[in-house]
Amino acid sequence: METHRDVPDRGPNLLAALWTCCSLACVFLSLRVYCKFQRHVALQYDDYLLIVSWTTQLVCSVLVSINVAAGFGKYTADVIAEHGSENIVPITLRETIVGFLMTLAIAWSKTSFAVTLLRVTPGRMKAVLWTIIVTMNVFMTVGALSIFLQCSPVSKSWDEHLPGMCWPTFNLVASMFSSAYSALMDFVLALLPWPLIWHLKMKVKERIGVAVAMSMGICAGATAIVKCYYLQRPHGMNFFYEGGNLVIWGSAEVATTIMAASIPVLRVFVRDIRESVAFYRHSGSFRDALRSLRRKQGGESGQEPPALRSSDDRESDKIAITRTQELRISFHNRIEIDGLRLDAEEAGSQIYSIQY
Repeated sequence: METHRDVPDRGPNLLAALWTCCSLACVFLSLRVYCKFQRHVALQYDDYLLIVSWTTQLVCSVLVSINVAAGFGKYTADVIAEHGSENIVPITLRETIVGFLMTLAIAWSKTSFAVTLLRVTPGRMKAVLWTIIVTMNVFMTVGALSIFLQCSPVSKSWDEHLPGMCWPTFNLVASMFSSAYSALMDFVLALLPWPLIWHLKMKVKERIGVAVAMSMGICAGATAIVKCYYLQRPHGMNFFYEGGNLVIWGSAEVATTIMAASIPVLRVFVRDIRESVAFYRHSGSFRDALRSLRRKQGGESGQEPPALRSSDDRESDKIAITRTQELRISFHNRIEIDGLRLDAEEAGSQIYSIQY
């Protein structure tokens, strides 16, 4: 068997890309959970789905790291020459498990965002979302199971020397179709929030900012398309070397989906930090700025935003002090999407004072 000693080892680059994706997803997900805890908002099903997805991604990263130590990322001939042929079956088995789990992690992370939209979309849109959730999970599960079901007996999927038959075309078609459908659903889910947000009474700049934050799933769709490209490439005996691209883009798809689902929550967090920095520059007190940030994060749970009095009210205060009874009627065009609250300050509610 010909060896390829002049070909570089992709193992180090594979590990760097894999753990970078896993770490970035962890940072975004941790900040998402932190923001919800700070605002005393209970975790929902979409949060738990993201946590399970990231945990699965972490398990896959550990398994791939074990494989890289055993030679994954090199040509098969080099792996046999350096580590012995007895390592081929364990590496292939672990890689089969990684492919199965990574596909499920992708499905769960995208389902999370669809569940988020379910909480805020009205009427027929819920039926559309349920259709997306069910069909995507069915197709992705079939794609994941096809890794095992492509051979009879199943163990022949990772040990080609066993007697039996394999139908690799079944796995290729199922994986390609599920990945392509997943990419399509990313673009659909990215567009769905636009009509919902565009009808809110907000400044155009705010509407665009919120809609873009809710549409970052397009990045996950892009990674799914790239993964489809590597799926259709023939690997043959060099899967240990070429297969690293599939692992990288599979992990990137999970990571970008988790980050995209967390951005709307972090948008509020960044806004609070920006306002606290501005408060610090104005007051010159770091302690007061930090106290202001904590008040913003901890004081909004279950509370309506503070009323903003009109200039006429302020002017009347300067003229005289009278004892009145006031009836305050608030009209809120508010929507809360995964912790992103578009409230009176942003949506422009009106408050009337009736004196009698």
